[in-house]
Amino acid sequence: MAKERGDNYYTIELGQAFIGDQSHVVPENTERYHHERTVAYKRCIKLVESYLATGTVDWTPALHCAAFPVESDALRTSFLKFLSELTNRELKPNTIDGYRRFTYYFIEYLEGKGYRSLADVKRGDIAAFISVICSERYQATSLGAHMPGLKLFLSMFGETEPFLPEIPGHLPKKRDILKVYSDDEYNRIIAHLDEAEGLSFRNKAITILAMNTGLRAVDICAVRLRDIDWEHGIIHIVQQKTGRTHDIPLTEAIGNALVDCLLNERPVSDLDFVFLRSVAPHGPLMSHAGIRNILFNVVNDSDIEAKGRSYGTRITRHSTASRMLRNGVPLPVISEALGHGNKDSVMIYITTDNAKLAECTLPLPRGGACHG
Repeated sequence: MAKERGDNYYTIELGQAFIGDQSHVVPENTERYHHERTVAYKRCIKLVESYLATGTVDWTPALHCAAFPVESDALRTSFLKFLSELTNRELKPNTIDGYRRFTYYFIEYLEGKGYRSLADVKRGDIAAFISVICSERYQATSLGAHMPGLKLFLSMFGETEPFLPEIPGHLPKKRDILKVYSDDEYNRIIAHLDEAEGLSFRNKAITILAMNTGLRAVDICAVRLRDIDWEHGIIHIVQQKTGRTHDIPLTEAIGNALVDCLLNERPVSDLDFVFLRSVAPHGPLMSHAGIRNILFNVVNDSDIEAKGRSYGTRITRHSTASRMLRNGVPLPVISEALGHGNKDSVMIYITTDNAKLAECTLPLPRGGACHG
């Protein structure tokens, strides 16, 4: 890349261009895109910049966020107590990870200011941290999902509890129009499943489930053989996010895809999971990234342009709801079909359809000016 750009020396701009390079996403590339490779790009640049700054390179494996060592014994003890409290509250794994990550950044911020314990925290530090975290790591619109973790942390200790009022009571919420697949794109993806050579029965079944049910990746991975009620044409699951039971109609397309996967391809295993890894040892397919990569390859091979849209079950879930909405399915029925824990959650899917948005607008008053 440096040669192509005509750069003889490393620059910050070159490093950012390398990290942002998407040439490996091109479908013709047989290696395909995968998350680990993108992480490796960032790791590579980090090593280069570390060497240029210090003259040495730290070759130790990169650790997950919130796993880096906290230098201060007092701060480390406070953080570990917080992690223990999260576990005791039996929160969802994704919630725990989000709270842990966000609060770790707060601990890291305190150490960066030279603080050795929570007793060093001063008025204004919480507000300053929120400002920094918004400029460096998070969008302000995403803080609402993580702020409860910081609130819990601050409330656990007498030194920090007085600073709780510094956390803003109202955070901005992003209200973008959701990105979805059109009816034409949906039909092209489904047609590709029947025409594609070399596409595994497992990946075909996963795609059909995602495109036609709106299931989350974590729920697709968790489907077990005992969940399939062939006699009554239902798949019974317990949603990982909400903990609620959810019944999915076993349509002809889904049933046939599952039969092909189970009878013609699935490795012999004592495991009860429907979808297993294709490479030995054939453990359960448990990775959200794995489902994303399957959908990424199927959609790309269907000649569907990204158009700024992401891949994975997030867009297939939104697309399922949008397709039901365009077909005149009432919002409560869509909410039930997607297994929402909160019935109001379905309202966001109105933003996927301009016609439905137009139906929701109020007419301008006649016969006079509007007064606020």
